[in-house]
Amino acid sequence: MSVAELSFPELRPLQTPDQPPAQAPLEHRLRRRTVLFASILVVALVAALCVDQILRSGYFTIEQVRVDTALQRVDQGLVERSTWRNINGNYLTVDLGGIEQALENLPGVYQAVIRRVWPQALAVSVTETGAMAQFVPLGKSGTARDHEFINLAPSNQLPTVPVLRAQPADRQMLIDVFKQILPALQDVELEPLALSVSPAGRWELELQIGVDTPVNRFVLLAGRGPVKEKVIRFASSYAMALRSRGDMIAKVDMRYVNGFAVRWRDDSAVNQVQLAGLTGSGG
Repeated sequence: MSVAELSFPELRPLQTPDQPPAQAPLEHRLRRRTVLFASILVVALVAALCVDQILRSGYFTIEQVRVDTALQRVDQGLVERSTWRNINGNYLTVDLGGIEQALENLPGVYQAVIRRVWPQALAVSVTETGAMAQFVPLGKSGTARDHEFINLAPSNQLPTVPVLRAQPADRQMLIDVFKQILPALQDVELEPLALSVSPAGRWELELQIGVDTPVNRFVLLAGRGPVKEKVIRFASSYAMALRSRGDMIAKVDMRYVNGFAVRWRDDSAVNQVQLAGLTGSGG
């Protein structure tokens, strides 16, 4: 056998484990990051310009205001006009809370709810008040230029509009006290006509019994201190002992440590002052 006839096995290079690719040079990685950041920035700028164009253009304008509530006391035209006056922006940017606040400042509107109706309308829902009070700063005449109407909850029903007088700084305190004493007075069918607090903190309440006549009115002097507790105490005593003689009451003085004093209209009694035998804190 010759050498040429000899066969040798095929020689192949040994396989080695896959080697990780060589890392890109630092400059290449930085270039890729720069391109990515620039792309994101361009997209953000284009999006911002598109949004700005939509918001500033004439698109999405509000074309209709719709009152969904069947109003009994408040004029519907007044609600619509006030809504239009307080629209600032388009369908997407209008401040619904600001419009609601403006409507709730209207006499007779206890609560207002505004919602968007696609594509160009606002729907207004109104809860009407059951009664109103009138705030007049001390020293003012109570003309239309000076007064401010306070809308009370729908559960409060009053045939008249009570007048609340105080310094402007005491306005909210006065309103809160009035709302607190109102249920006790209504429970005994006493109608508040006026409530005032002086700069020195002295409270005075004018009440009415039934039909509006001068003889059916009387003043309750509460003085300083917890006026709510004093009014509630008087209301309880009125229900128990004074209701039958209510039209004879000229004045009630709660400025006693124990009980209170009643001045009667009866001339034959020489406007006798009677001290009720109830205990409580004075002021």
